[in-house]
Amino acid sequence: MLLAVSEGSKQNAALPETIKLVMYAEPSHVDGFLFSASAQPNTVPDRAAVFRLGLQSMLGLFLAPLGRSGAKFHRPLSCSSRLEHGLIIILPGIEGCSSVNDSIARGLVAGQLSHAIQIIDWRRFRPWNPLHLAMQRHNRTQARVVAELIVNYQRDFPGQPVHLIGHSAGAGMALFVLEQLREDQAVTSVTLLSAAISRRFDVERLLGRTTAGIWNFYSPLDLPTVGIGTMLFGTMDRRHAVSAGALGFLTQNRSSMFSEDSQQQRPRLNQIPYQKSMARSWNFGGHFGSTNAVFVRDNIVPICRRC
Repeated sequence: MLLAVSEGSKQNAALPETIKLVMYAEPSHVDGFLFSASAQPNTVPDRAAVFRLGLQSMLGLFLAPLGRSGAKFHRPLSCSSRLEHGLIIILPGIEGCSSVNDSIARGLVAGQLSHAIQIIDWRRFRPWNPLHLAMQRHNRTQARVVAELIVNYQRDFPGQPVHLIGHSAGAGMALFVLEQLREDQAVTSVTLLSAAISRRFDVERLLGRTTAGIWNFYSPLDLPTVGIGTMLFGTMDRRHAVSAGALGFLTQNRSSMFSEDSQQQRPRLNQIPYQKSMARSWNFGGHFGSTNAVFVRDNIVPICRRC
């Protein structure tokens, strides 16, 4: 049951419906996953449950063409009690809010995080279309709106963590959001999955807009989508080239500019290439492998938990 839009922000009330912070009455469970603020991950995972979770996420990809109607799991995850413990914003690819990013939300809940979880559909129109990559003015405007949402949340819930998770084109949007924050504003962490943004994008200059750093999960096995695909249709920063989601970012190694003590305190860019062992978490290296709920539980939840 819908209760209210987050109070204390008239600007938030004027935002498009898809990017409001909406609070729902808190259920006792969501599709079989219990969650509470004090919950901790089980030390001995149930193999059968993990198998069902991974298989459910994989089969759920077939529901992606249904869009928002096939993504219902995340809807109760912005309840007021969760907002009090932090906020995770998921920015989807050109498919928009769908079962793909709903699977990310499943993995976060399976890892028993207590944060509120929002999927923000930033696209200009709904159909799954590579033209979304080229709409620079619209994309930058939406990034500014998301940045304002974050600032409003941090004002209403001071001291609580804010994490951004972007998949494919949504990873580019996550970086655009960082660009819209002032130098004295920051989110906690940013996680990029199969990022459809060029390898030469200067991601290191945005590390100061985070308190913990940026994680980039990339896979050479994803070259058909964020390699050939972005060479044909372009990346989010409008380069026709192989993306950072396939081969990682080309960095300038600015760490030499700082002392050793300063380097240890500064947020870092963590580039994580695909490894065969990730297949145990149902990530087989393709474009949607990193969105599988088991992979999210095993690899992204620890980032959000320790930051």
